[in-house]
Amino acid sequence: MACVTLTPEVWKRLSTSSNLDRFEWFTDWMPAVGMDKAQFVMKSKAGVGAQNLIVQPAIQTAVVRTNLPDAPATCGQTSKTGDGEAVSALTDISGSTASKYFVRFGMAYKAAAAGEASADVSLQVCAETFGKIVATKTVSLISPDDSIYYQPVTDWMPTAMFSKLKAVFVLQNASGDFRCALGWQFASTSVEQPGSWSNTGTWYDSTNPERCTGEVSAIPGANEMWGRAGIAFKSNTDSITQATVTASVAIRK
Repeated sequence: MACVTLTPEVWKRLSTSSNLDRFEWFTDWMPAVGMDKAQFVMKSKAGVGAQNLIVQPAIQTAVVRTNLPDAPATCGQTSKTGDGEAVSALTDISGSTASKYFVRFGMAYKAAAAGEASADVSLQVCAETFGKIVATKTVSLISPDDSIYYQPVTDWMPTAMFSKLKAVFVLQNASGDFRCALGWQFASTSVEQPGSWSNTGTWYDSTNPERCTGEVSAIPGANEMWGRAGIAFKSNTDSITQATVTASVAIRK
């Protein structure tokens, strides 16, 4: 399921008098699942003052919510000072994206010398993508005891589509010691006769209600044609607990 994400070439006028990196974002937020490598084309023209701007590609990720992102960072080794054009090598960004659900790209920029610097700057990004978000669902779940129960989130999919899963969970209105985890199930010839559910064994509760699982291996057997993912849930005590859970699930090769 490999594909290429190519963003539009976007131009912006950037200006600063700081010699510390400032950040401007040139792409929208997009799914980080399966996005392992990216290449960047930068252009700068009409530079004015302070020996002009130093620009470098930048990346920002978000675990669950894009309005609560991680700190931005420069990305790749290629930078440009003054007018001109540059292209980066294909850059491994998997260390930034593997445990996150969303990503966006932009430019870090600063003045090359003391004083005000400005320039028209563009960025275009080409990213290799090996996955996609397949389902998002909000469900109210009740667990009567500490047995493990399962709620499907995705439809059945051919197992050839994925070997890893990634999910985010948002827990609301939890009562008692409610726990949830990522689960999955396979079937061979018929989804009406599936195999047993499995789960990561990593349980999330309302003390940290917004979590991303990171990439989880879910490798089917040689004769299993179908797979689906869902929410594993239980009470951590032998009493009734409940919560409203929003889960989003992504797949990748």
